[in-house]
Amino acid sequence: MPTSPWRSADTFPRRLSLRTVNGKTQLVQQPVGELKALRGTETDVPATTVTNTTTPLGVHGSTLELKADLTPGTADRFGLDVRTGAGQRTRIGYDTTTGEVYLDRTASGATDFDPTFSSTEHAPLALGGKPLRLHVLVDASSVAVYAENARGEQVVLTDQIFPDPSSTGVDLFADNGTAKLSSLKAWRFASIWK
Repeated sequence: MPTSPWRSADTFPRRLSLRTVNGKTQLVQQPVGELKALRGTETDVPATTVTNTTTPLGVHGSTLELKADLTPGTADRFGLDVRTGAGQRTRIGYDTTTGEVYLDRTASGATDFDPTFSSTEHAPLALGGKPLRLHVLVDASSVAVYAENARGEQVVLTDQIFPDPSSTGVDLFADNGTAKLSSLKAWRFASIWK
């Protein structure tokens, strides 16, 4: 990992709890409620459908909280790209062919410092044609993804990224078909140091 201007990283604090899903007890993670105090003005993005393309959503920031509901349609893969710009993106997607949520940092910015850093993380989450709910926290050098299906099953993915400071956009994408963003709420985070 690059060690300048900092060393290592912490993720956003989380609240852990147990929830019964389909008759089984599941560990559930959520960002702590105190993070809401850092939210700036809410941006609501209208429902948007994409087919075989990537569409900018008009949301920008190096520190963001995003809450999105997406429906797969016919797409093989669909989701959100964060920290976009300068040819960079960190892709948060769902692969309908494998039934997995994924976090792809292969184009997330600086990745050449170690051949194993440029990677994609996967976790199984069955949608059954129902919507995917994403709660995403983006910091200067990290992305935390809380993904949930309609039954309340959840997976959480977190990775460190090193994008260019100018890469601040958020895009919607769909590969090999159509997907729909039903709703997106976005907030920029204020600094905890000021």
